[in-house]
Amino acid sequence: NTAMLRNVVLLCTLASASAFVGSPVAPLLRNSPAVSSVRARPLRTSVQMVDADTIQIALAATPSIAALGLVFKNSFSGSEQQTQQYVPSQADTYSPQTSMPTETEALSLARTNFKKWNDALQTKDAATVAKMYSASKLSFLPTVSPEHIKQLDATNDYFKDFVKKNPFGTITDDKVTLLDANSYLHSGMYTFEIGEKGARSPVEARFSYVWRKIDSAWKITHHHSSVRPPSPAPTPAPEVAAEAAK
Repeated sequence: NTAMLRNVVLLCTLASASAFVGSPVAPLLRNSPAVSSVRARPLRTSVQMVDADTIQIALAATPSIAALGLVFKNSFSGSEQQTQQYVPSQADTYSPQTSMPTETEALSLARTNFKKWNDALQTKDAATVAKMYSASKLSFLPTVSPEHIKQLDATNDYFKDFVKKNPFGTITDDKVTLLDANSYLHSGMYTFEIGEKGARSPVEARFSYVWRKIDSAWKITHHHSSVRPPSPAPTPAPEVAAEAAK
């Protein structure tokens, strides 16, 4: 802005000088006795009336002076507007992605994502289920497979057979552990109803999921599921054990 104003002042000065030199008054003033008299005599502080020639010179310079004033006005006005534009807002200061959810919010999110995964099973489309998993750094230990699956192609192959069992999962016990603002561990117990209608049977299993937000979408990066082992038989009372030993 300072450099621009300096250039404008210079241009206005040259314009005023050109207007004055091109004016028919300029030669008369240079050769007039009044100008010669002013050059020869020292300045006096007394106030004198302005003559017609001086008025013409002032009028010739008026457009440049007016233009200079307009530039100053626009410059100051622009500075005020620029200052107003840089006033920070509260929305620019905080980012919701950096805040950790509460335990209640995390548990609600985990159950919502599990429902999406379970709904994908109901489509009977293996590719739809596989899309719930991460395409990289995947660790999948399925319920009815001896393999440790690490690729989406293998994940898709597993669900081709699993969806044929008509599985429907229901969480019976769960817990959420926050890893960071964009990932969490969801673990617990669920029961799957499998089989054809009228001949379905429950399968109790343990589960653990690690969900991570990738490109604004929640993906499964780890999934372990295994059939719940049978509860150990109760320890018999000492007298019963002694009688059984005879």
